[in-house]
Amino acid sequence: MLASNVMVSISGYSQDNLKKRNEKVSTKLSYEEIHDLEYEALIDEDTAALGLLIKIHMRKASIEKNNIEKARAYYYKTTLEKTIPALVYADSIIKITKESTHPNYPAIGYALKGHLHYESGNFQVALTNYLKAYNLALTKENVDQQREFALAIAAIRNLYGQHYAAVELYNKYLKLLKNEENFETQHYDDYTLLLFNLTLTHLRLQSIDSARFYANQGIKLTSKLRDDSNFQDFILLDAQINYYDSSYDKARDTLLKYNGSLDGTSKAIKLYYLGKIEDKLNNKNLSIKYFKEIDSIVTATGDPFPEVKDVYHELILNSIDKDDKHGQIEYIGKLIAYDSLHSTKQENVINAAMASYDIPYLKHQKREAEAQLENKKTIITGVGLLAGLGGFTGIFFFVRTIRIQRKLKVLLEEGIVRKKIISEQPVSTHPSSVPEDIRKDILNKLEKFENSERFLDKELDMSTLAQELETNTSYLSVIINSYKGKTFPNYLKDIRIAKAVQMLNNDHSLLRFSNQGLAEVFGFKTSESFSKAFYKNTGIYPSKFIKELNLRKVDGHL
Repeated sequence: MLASNVMVSISGYSQDNLKKRNEKVSTKLSYEEIHDLEYEALIDEDTAALGLLIKIHMRKASIEKNNIEKARAYYYKTTLEKTIPALVYADSIIKITKESTHPNYPAIGYALKGHLHYESGNFQVALTNYLKAYNLALTKENVDQQREFALAIAAIRNLYGQHYAAVELYNKYLKLLKNEENFETQHYDDYTLLLFNLTLTHLRLQSIDSARFYANQGIKLTSKLRDDSNFQDFILLDAQINYYDSSYDKARDTLLKYNGSLDGTSKAIKLYYLGKIEDKLNNKNLSIKYFKEIDSIVTATGDPFPEVKDVYHELILNSIDKDDKHGQIEYIGKLIAYDSLHSTKQENVINAAMASYDIPYLKHQKREAEAQLENKKTIITGVGLLAGLGGFTGIFFFVRTIRIQRKLKVLLEEGIVRKKIISEQPVSTHPSSVPEDIRKDILNKLEKFENSERFLDKELDMSTLAQELETNTSYLSVIINSYKGKTFPNYLKDIRIAKAVQMLNNDHSLLRFSNQGLAEVFGFKTSESFSKAFYKNTGIYPSKFIKELNLRKVDGHL
């Protein structure tokens, strides 16, 4: 109960009855009533009423020395302020709830800071705060907060090329969400956002079928519920999917229909696809027109998106063709500036995410993997004992080994596998967009890269590798596509599988590992992605290959 004589009307806080705000009523407001009225005023965007309620809330909490309620009042206060003063209130939430045993605090304060920095485009600082919030949620075993903050972390990692890490987080959350009753409607906002993010991430990984699957789910749901805004977002994503699926006319029609309703970076991204489509259709002048419009948007916003490097690469080549020296110098300068800016932010994001999210999670996985290994060791020992009990078992394993031997012959000849997987493709025409000296340098460095174990780092992406090879992602992408005959993600998976076959043949200790343990060793995020890549390259699943190697080991063939 309020200890002061401040009374207000609780009949509502619209502009029409704001004049009644000083009228006394027969009862004083409880915290529950204040919360309800604050939320109602926030939804109605009634800032005057919300401001008055916050004052009442703060006074009541101060008199009663209730820091949690103070924190809640500060939270609402941030909705009325611009970024800098809002951050001050977020810090106040953290300060007054630092020692609290409440399951939601002070994590909410850090999450609020993360949101404010994210909205301001300070993604690295946003990530730092989301990670603090997430780790506090772990400490207090607050599962709801863990899910919420993990999604925010995934969104930022996605922005900086860590798409596999993002997909893993999104899939975890989707699995948890589907356990909820009527999740499509009861958790509509979370579910549609998740479908959107999964579509976008699979698109960036060039997993077209998966991207289309999630986009179609989003289109059906938003159409059914007549959610025009989200429906448009999914339709535009579907247009991008059609571009990668070579349905250029269909993609262009959709993008042109909806592009007028966008602005800023969202518009620039859609213009990028329009430019790429016109380039594919040999409408070079129109393509360059779109790219120049993107340049204007990025220059105005100062917000480069990952594909902007490709935009400036095309503008540089066009300037060379037109013998436009001034344009060439200008676009090269912008390419260097934006590439450096994006790479620096990306490196910082990767390091922060690794230290505060991945490593603690990997330690948890390691404990699980060790337990699995112990169980598997017991099972293998048991199989060995049983094998010695009778001749029938020995004959069975012998016949089985002979039968499978033919299928596994190529795998056991690791040199053949390596040659098959990562051999260079013959090229009739060298890519003109990459100068000859740079082309040869990148190919030489890629050969050294393939003979190292650097590719076993599961956080490695194209941007990081380009930096290490002292080139840019545009050149690296062209070289891998032209000379390796595959996209960068597939190239990385293929050389990892070649290494896996080699190491499994030579390092018998690996045969005790679970599929998840092997995935970790060979640079894959999940056991599923490892098994799928292994089967694609070898025609056999790793579990069967390892079984055969174990049997050969027991029979004395290894």
